[in-house]
Amino acid sequence: MAFPKDKIAFLYIHKENGEVAFISQSARRYVPQVATQKSSSDEFMFSSMVASTAEDLEAVKQATRSIAPEINRYTISMLGADSCSSWEATVYERYIGNGFEGVVFIQEEDSENMKYLASLLLDNSVMTRDCLLEPFSSHTPQEVDDITSQVVDIIEKNYIHFPKHDQWFTSGGKQRFADRVRYHVARNIPLEFILPAFPVKSCNPDKTLGKSPDKAEELAIHSMKIVADLIKAVYAPGVHYNVVSDGHVFSDLVGSDDAAVDSYGEMFWEMAHNLYPGLVNFFRLDEFLLDNHSEDSIAKLISNTDVDHPVATELTTHAENARRALMCLFGCDESTVTKEIKEDPETRNLYRGFSRFMLEDLYEHKSCKNLPSKSAKKKLCSQVAFLMILRNRAYSAMVEWLFPLQLRISIHPHPNRGPKYGINIIHSSLVAAQRSSEEKNFHIPTPWHNTVVELADGKFMLLHSKVIRGSSMHTGEMACEQLELSQQLLLNREGYRMTLMRYPDGRPSHYRQVSV
Repeated sequence: MAFPKDKIAFLYIHKENGEVAFISQSARRYVPQVATQKSSSDEFMFSSMVASTAEDLEAVKQATRSIAPEINRYTISMLGADSCSSWEATVYERYIGNGFEGVVFIQEEDSENMKYLASLLLDNSVMTRDCLLEPFSSHTPQEVDDITSQVVDIIEKNYIHFPKHDQWFTSGGKQRFADRVRYHVARNIPLEFILPAFPVKSCNPDKTLGKSPDKAEELAIHSMKIVADLIKAVYAPGVHYNVVSDGHVFSDLVGSDDAAVDSYGEMFWEMAHNLYPGLVNFFRLDEFLLDNHSEDSIAKLISNTDVDHPVATELTTHAENARRALMCLFGCDESTVTKEIKEDPETRNLYRGFSRFMLEDLYEHKSCKNLPSKSAKKKLCSQVAFLMILRNRAYSAMVEWLFPLQLRISIHPHPNRGPKYGINIIHSSLVAAQRSSEEKNFHIPTPWHNTVVELADGKFMLLHSKVIRGSSMHTGEMACEQLELSQQLLLNREGYRMTLMRYPDGRPSHYRQVSV
């Protein structure tokens, strides 16, 4: 089965002066070659780069030169990278004031879905447009290299998470990351971090204090500020964090109601804004997929796409439509994932890791708790893990196309060879020890799966709430968390007890060690 995102060849911006910038994640053969005899800037519209009749070309130019923001569609023949072969392409293009922006598809089988996807990409390409600027003339190439090196060193020492099989140094991961940093530095614009995170609090009461953001999220935001200040000290434009929440991507699979995701997201955004205004932007799934589209066009798009719900949760129409739109536009074939789980060790390990993690996370959820046996629970969580991989791939594809030039960071322990780079979301200066016990489940410890304990010396630890309360075992079966001896000594310091701290409105914040 072919999905619309598989047909994207590239995005482009074509300025009135004739300059063309391409953004492509596809093979080189999809990027057209400019004719050797360049036309004048008045005639050199994007479509003149391809083999079209004079009549077709003139019609296209008249259509696209409208100052109205409508998206225009036309079909053309593209030259291959070897300049000898050609392929049919469908182009969606619109005027943006000083030129044109467009999306080129390899071919078109479903024009309505393609048009919807083209509109989605163009409507959300503002950050990409900002990055397509000329290099900053006041920086020499050597200055750009020096600043880039300093920035990358800061991020390496303060943010990057190095897993057991790290490839930051061995497979060009650091160099690829540096290339992205250099792109921004050369244009003297803020680094743009893209972080799919802060979905919703875990439904497992043995892990968190409740459904609202608390001290754990505060520490993550403080950590963003620490890294941002270090970078700003050597690079004046600084950093923007773009949190692209994956809450509604997985909420129905991880046992959380859609309304809980909405509430968590709103409270997190308010917390981030109150702590450090302007540091964090927060985006939701529906903002990308549903905004600026009519109810009729959304209904038509998702009419043949359904998503499974093996875990009982309360759904909202808006969130469900966004999930269905995501899978319709950016999904992948289930048979491909099934084959990879059988044949590819990395996919198989991810599947097993998700299965283990969800067995722990859903253990107290009614959909899992009420099953008659442990094998039935494992079967449910294996089904959830498979669906999580499908949705994760769709979401990753969407993020990559919407933010193709930005720095993609992740709360999963990636090997750091690119394009995704794992981070420690809580800075080392704030915690007594960086915990890695969840790596077997492909999760770096996160605020939404843990509870904060403030130690007597002012440092913090992220632990499952049940551990802090003094019981580290689920009833009779599963260990919630295993602590190292050093962590046990810190947690059970003689002469101190744990006190639950609360916000002024009564919400729980974290535990604090206080002297008896």
